[in-house]
Amino acid sequence: MDLTFSFFNFVFLLGIFTVVVITIFLFQYRHLRRSLWIREQEMTRRMYQLSILRELGERIGYSLKIEKIVEVIVGSLRRLLDYSTVAYMLVATNAEGKTRITFNINLEKPVHKKFIENVKGSMLVSLNALLSSKFSTDDIDETVSGTITDPTSEEAVGSFFNVPIVIAGAPTGLLNIAATEKGLYHGKEVEILYTIMNQASDAVSKLEVVLRIEKGKLNSMVSSMADGVLMIDNQKQLIVINPRAKEMLGLTKERVAIFDILDALANQIDLRTKLEESLVADKVIVVPPFNLNAIFLQVLISPVKDDANNLLGEVVIFHDITKEKELEKMREDFTSMMVHELRSPLTGIRSIAGLLATPTVKSDDKKYQEFISLISSNSADMLGLVNDLLDVAKLEAGKFQILKKQSDIKTVVEQRVASFKTLAEQNSLTLASKIDASVPAVFEFDEHKIAQVLNNFISNAIKFTVAGGNITVSAFLLPAGKDLAKSVVERSLVWPGIKSGVSWPADQVIVATTDTGSGIPTDKLGKLFNKFVQLESSARSEKKGTGLGLVISKGIVEAHRGTIGVFSEEGEGTTFYIALPLS
Repeated sequence: MDLTFSFFNFVFLLGIFTVVVITIFLFQYRHLRRSLWIREQEMTRRMYQLSILRELGERIGYSLKIEKIVEVIVGSLRRLLDYSTVAYMLVATNAEGKTRITFNINLEKPVHKKFIENVKGSMLVSLNALLSSKFSTDDIDETVSGTITDPTSEEAVGSFFNVPIVIAGAPTGLLNIAATEKGLYHGKEVEILYTIMNQASDAVSKLEVVLRIEKGKLNSMVSSMADGVLMIDNQKQLIVINPRAKEMLGLTKERVAIFDILDALANQIDLRTKLEESLVADKVIVVPPFNLNAIFLQVLISPVKDDANNLLGEVVIFHDITKEKELEKMREDFTSMMVHELRSPLTGIRSIAGLLATPTVKSDDKKYQEFISLISSNSADMLGLVNDLLDVAKLEAGKFQILKKQSDIKTVVEQRVASFKTLAEQNSLTLASKIDASVPAVFEFDEHKIAQVLNNFISNAIKFTVAGGNITVSAFLLPAGKDLAKSVVERSLVWPGIKSGVSWPADQVIVATTDTGSGIPTDKLGKLFNKFVQLESSARSEKKGTGLGLVISKGIVEAHRGTIGVFSEEGEGTTFYIALPLS
């Protein structure tokens, strides 16, 4: 009896133990299974998060378009959660400079239009709160994609949540997930979506900083270019224009659109057509030069492609060729002037030679000698012109030579004044010299070449000074470092238009020719020593000449390592001077 009782007790206890063990096992199994399920879900979310970020990196690259990021995330959401619609709102500035809201909603399931309006309305309220703005439905550009709407559906928005889109610390829009069912969205899914959006936004923000720095460098380079430069994208929208281009086109607005550029060029070229020509031909188009706002422009248009030969846009370069045009005109005028200067004496010689052959002139000794003198004079003019041309050619070729020796500058000045005395008197002018006692007796220079310089100075002074005027040739020693203007005043000389601040580090002998003529305009002074320039005052006074004398004079003085210069004041007169170093 005791044994039987004990056996049953044992079996009962064993049964209880077994039940407890099985219960514990089942509990542990269920707990383990739930833990594994939770871990599996977590891993799935992690894998989803990693795959989305990898896809964002592969598909977006260096693009800063937030729409691409949102579209990648939207396209993969069905792997994470269930929804009826996914939408985004982004704030952007269009080509006209107006701020608009882009609203894009994708229908995963058929919903009523009221459902879409409810989503749009709630997002607009949240966006205004996020941005502290007052946008209305009139500011929205709407796009609906995905499946078709269902006019018979009466289901309203049951579940939804918004994810802010933040770039570089500034909110730019919202991502919205909505469904007709209630209570769908919980912490984990929302948290992952927040994480993905934040990481993507952070990557774009960092990329934006890098690109902003690089763009700043590029803009600085483009802004500093002497040529005007602008670039347009594939949608013909202006993306780059440097200050020089705006200046050339006469555009003063801070924000410039492509339409402003088309309007500025409307009377000269059809830029839109030229852009199309460049794209079709896939090469640089060169537009013939034209004048715009007193500037001659050469325009080049070229397609811009990346390393994969994908078209990025087009670049337009405005090259200022005003100086080249002016130089071209100067060369033409110079050539015409040279032909005229040579033709006149040649025609005279030919005519006189014909007259010399007639019996009347042969028998008249006085007439004969007069004609011979005219031939000699015309030949001398031609020879002088040819010599000037040869001297200029030697200067430009670097073969111009001077022969310096110990010479007396006083003698050179006095001889030149004496040589032109008669011509000055014939023009009712007073010509005199004023040589300071400080001038050294002798120093090294080429007296023949310096005499040639003085010949040019004095002949020009006589040519451009009206009757009753005065011409003074002066010479003095200017000590090292002393101001030229101060030294002129100390010697009671009057140089019209002289300015202080001119000095040399070594002693100089100054030789100058001052007249009381009409003077030279300030804007013309810098062009005096250009071989292609003839002063307008020459044309007004009908005084002809090649204009080569000053060019040759400059070459002679610079060969002495000296300086040539001019001071002038309109209505008062002009001073041409040279500074010859003593050592």
